[in-house]
Amino acid sequence: MQQIPAGTLLTTTQKKQWKVGPSIGSGGFGDIYCAHDTSASTPRSFDHYPLVVKIEPHTNGPLFVEKSFYMKHLLKDGLDDYRKRHKLKHLGVPHFLGSGSQEIDGTKYRFLVIPRYGESLQSVYLRNGKMIPVHTVYRIALQMIDVLEYIHSCQYVHADLKAANITLGFREQASEHVFLVDFGLTARIAPDGTKPDPKKKHNGTIEYTSRDAHAGLTTVRGDLEILAYNLIAWAGGSLPWEAQRSLKDMAKVEAMKKDFWDDLTGSLKSCFAGKSTNFKPIEKYMKLVAGLGCYEVPKYSTLSKVFKDGLVKLGAPTKGPLEFDEEN
Repeated sequence: MQQIPAGTLLTTTQKKQWKVGPSIGSGGFGDIYCAHDTSASTPRSFDHYPLVVKIEPHTNGPLFVEKSFYMKHLLKDGLDDYRKRHKLKHLGVPHFLGSGSQEIDGTKYRFLVIPRYGESLQSVYLRNGKMIPVHTVYRIALQMIDVLEYIHSCQYVHADLKAANITLGFREQASEHVFLVDFGLTARIAPDGTKPDPKKKHNGTIEYTSRDAHAGLTTVRGDLEILAYNLIAWAGGSLPWEAQRSLKDMAKVEAMKKDFWDDLTGSLKSCFAGKSTNFKPIEKYMKLVAGLGCYEVPKYSTLSKVFKDGLVKLGAPTKGPLEFDEEN
């Protein structure tokens, strides 16, 4: 994809103009740039741009899916209303600011404008030697359960929760919050009785793809399973299908995940072998997920209580900045 020149004006279908700033990076769909509202002055430096614009050629598809989800379900007023009704101080999703299509240097692009966030959880995870303190993992789990509950209430699944798609806050935003920011694989929840879709088999990021997704099913249970694999990895555990370098063999990974769930306690002990990590809350959470029917909606408060209790037992803080550097 060609570089979009800084200073390019983008006009949304909402008839508002945004100006493209410096490049931030690339994703699977296209590129991400800093941006700002043309009614405001140009930010004085890269770190002061308050927004981002995601841009992809019209020949791509993920941003079309993401843009549609934003326009239907990530409008600020609706998110604020949901948060207040559910008595949440924080709901870790971005809100929609604008979108549109525009031809630039002979190529037609679609774009999406959203608030800017900080570095990815993946960056923090790698910088910390592929481990996040377990009490911080539990706090992030609580935020992600709230996010998944909201997405599921819209009759969608996220299907690709992972550290690379989670960010910290930016600048003045509270450092105790994280945000799930990529919705390119969102899909409507399959109704009870729907047959597997062969075209959707193995969708997602193979390390974390759920057994339902491997089979071509779109389920709430699948999203919760994806979160479980991430929690194991963040807490310093080793997922067996990663260790055996089998990620290119999707059928093998699927079979290994089925074996993993057949003996959760033994599997988790193996994941955390030689480590002092208290993984019992993760195990309890996974056993609750294992007990769900294919199309069953869980009691999210029960899932959250597992990690709240885990934090109490650790004597760890439940508020304040997330801690990434301390040992457990």
